[in-house]
Amino acid sequence: MKRILTKNEEQAIRLCHHDFDGKSVKEAAECMGRSKRAVQRLLCSAEKKAPQLFPILTPRHRAIIAMYDQHTSRKAICKGLSITAAVLAREVAFLRSHGFLFNRTADQYRPSMDADVKERF
Repeated sequence: MKRILTKNEEQAIRLCHHDFDGKSVKEAAECMGRSKRAVQRLLCSAEKKAPQLFPILTPRHRAIIAMYDQHTSRKAICKGLSITAAVLAREVAFLRSHGFLFNRTADQYRPSMDADVKERF
């Protein structure tokens, strides 16, 4: 069976991907004994070969998802991560567009939804 990814690309993905170690590119570069740019090139090459493994979430993305799951307010998220509201809005838009976050209010029941029921069981 032919390999799609090289061993170095696989190692870079395992070190950086949020499903595995979740290290930053800088930390992965130190583990691999390579430069940060070399690891970035490996990840770009791997993304062309196996796009289903991407995007890779950063530690900040994972923290935002965790805080959203705990229903933390946007103001508290900004304060906890030391980021501005504009940066948070950009990160949330990215996470929503890639299916990692859903609209909080859309998932909650509201009494006004009763009028939209077409058939009762």
